[in-house]
Amino acid sequence: MELLQAPFEQERAGPTASVIPPLLLLATGLLAAVALAPAADLLPGVGPGIVPAFQGAAVHGGFLAMGLVIAFEGAPAWRAPAIRLGAASLGAFLLSRWAPWGAWAFLIVPVALVRECRAHPVLVRTGGPVAPSPRLALLGFVSGASLGGHLLVSASLTLGHPVRPPDGGVYLAALLYDLGASALSAEWLFRGVLFSHWWRHWGFWAATGLSTAASLVRYLLDPALPRTIEMGAGAVFYIALLGLCASGLRAWSGSLVPGYLATVAFFAAYRMLVVG
Repeated sequence: MELLQAPFEQERAGPTASVIPPLLLLATGLLAAVALAPAADLLPGVGPGIVPAFQGAAVHGGFLAMGLVIAFEGAPAWRAPAIRLGAASLGAFLLSRWAPWGAWAFLIVPVALVRECRAHPVLVRTGGPVAPSPRLALLGFVSGASLGGHLLVSASLTLGHPVRPPDGGVYLAALLYDLGASALSAEWLFRGVLFSHWWRHWGFWAATGLSTAASLVRYLLDPALPRTIEMGAGAVFYIALLGLCASGLRAWSGSLVPGYLATVAFFAAYRMLVVG
């Protein structure tokens, strides 16, 4: 427990530049992109899948960019990496809509993020470019799979929801989306950047509580979450446990990877749950 309670850096200085203006700019752009994207359907020659692709890229690319703003403490150096990652995210979303094999393009985004982290020493503090030991990487995956398995058993026995993998192609596309968009952007922002920042300043437990609360808001606002009381309560319970697990893995390993693998494994199980 001493390892978990200790900050991974001794530095406790505050940010040297304001992050508020660029974060507000990004948030405004993200909301505008999501709100205005449906208007693209009115334009001639717009292919199928353009609207959801732009919305998805805006949300997840926006999360990646917000993390860069905070990690760079508002310095202009965040802009070029954000543009490159946003372009990779948009390309992946477009290809996933237009080609049967297109979902594989999501694997480009985590590779691009690791490259950006290695190119900028300040991003080492996020744990993004740090390779964990195989043992801790496996522990992360098993932890997420165990939590996901518990979810499937609980939902099946208490709520009567059937459990079965969807069509193979659909399921694979969903897993690739988690790997390169949903799980990646969430873990990068909430555990890689926010948790790491708060951990250096306020310690493990405050960082865990704040980052988990932020991730709960993100998932509860997700339109893909079924809007029932039982599913909402279940989401709060399991996302909170997943956040605690991912934070502990982040602190223990010094890397973002084990918590990321835990999140991917959890949602791989969740996608086997048939609701509605």
